Amino acid sequence: MSTNITTKFFSGATNGVIVTTTGFTRVVAIHAYCTAISTVKLSDKTGDKITFQSPAGGSDIYIGDMGVRFDATVCCTATGTGGITLFLG
Repeated sequence: MSTNITTKFFSGATNGVIVTTTGFTRVVAIHAYCTAISTVKLSDKTGDKITFQSPAGGSDIYIGDMGVRFDATVCCTATGTGGITLFLG
């Protein structure tokens, strides 16, 4: 089980970089607050890694202790997003 869990919060725009690193990171869970039905895409330098649709109000997604590996940056593209919190391990 991961013991080095951290969080990153992104808000205020529909596109942007959430995490910047020279190595890699793993997304183990996501909390998304959406003002309208939204398609949220998380990507890194290799392309889209996680895509999901969130209802108005928000959603919580637990991926698991191994998470999804992202290289270098984690970017978010969404419509109608109020905020995204990533749990990284």
